Amino acid sequence: MLFIDRVDGRRIRDPGPFHAILPFLMRGRNESAVYYSKDIDVDSAVRYVHRRNAESGERTFTLFGLILTAAAQTFVLKPRLNRFVHGRSLYERKDIKFSFIVKKRLTEDAKETTAQVTFPPDVTVDSAADIISRAVELARGQDLTPDEREASIIHRIPFGKFVVSRLFRLLDRFNVAPRFMLASDPLYSSAFFANLGSIGLDTPFHHLYEWGTASLFIVVGRLFQQESRGPDGAYRKKNYVNVKMTLDERIADGLYFARAAALFQRLVQHPERMERPPDARESDPEGKPSGPDAVYL
Repeated sequence: MLFIDRVDGRRIRDPGPFHAILPFLMRGRNESAVYYSKDIDVDSAVRYVHRRNAESGERTFTLFGLILTAAAQTFVLKPRLNRFVHGRSLYERKDIKFSFIVKKRLTEDAKETTAQVTFPPDVTVDSAADIISRAVELARGQDLTPDEREASIIHRIPFGKFVVSRLFRLLDRFNVAPRFMLASDPLYSSAFFANLGSIGLDTPFHHLYEWGTASLFIVVGRLFQQESRGPDGAYRKKNYVNVKMTLDERIADGLYFARAAALFQRLVQHPERMERPPDARESDPEGKPSGPDAVYL
């Protein structure tokens, strides 16, 4: 690599011996992929969305928006999630940037495009709603997104796809790819989301892309109901969504991922906590022993 740092990330100089050797043992993201599936209780989140939309005439709140906000606050509190492996080295991304698929219209034949959102470290559910709404409106209002325009031009040039992809890979390999090229590509992001619940579909596990730097792919499924036992012992029907994650295990260890997943779930289940910026006191799961005397069977 010609330069150590990149326009979108800083190289971690001393990741520790274990994480330093992992990119040599597992060279690609899909070789390093770990799969996680969880049914999350979103009963409180659904009620929260209805209440906030009834109270606010300006902002639009959605369940998917709450999930993106919970993910953003989790990334703030668990910054190792915002890493990626490039050229056998570990990097820390400079921004929290998510990409997700947007349908121009909610029909099977409608064209799909991508939206990109960048969240500040002090993100809240209100600021996130504004950021997401602007990104969705922009994506739906454009005939072609910047990356689609570039792809359309390249497609028309003889041997364009071969030449441009080779050139881009060469620039990226030496960490000299310009910012505008990375900014317009949705796969150069902290995580890629697919909201299949918006079209009533269940969640498959999705592969990671070797192109780009996204270390996580998160699929959100449709809303469904199942019975759950309450504190009083009675069973009641609650709303759930299934979330499937595919992640590159080279960026952090298993315990870190587990605690990050628990934090993400807790934020989704208690959306009112996201009305304030991320709080470091939220970063560890409640009620889980973490001291030297903790014993797990």
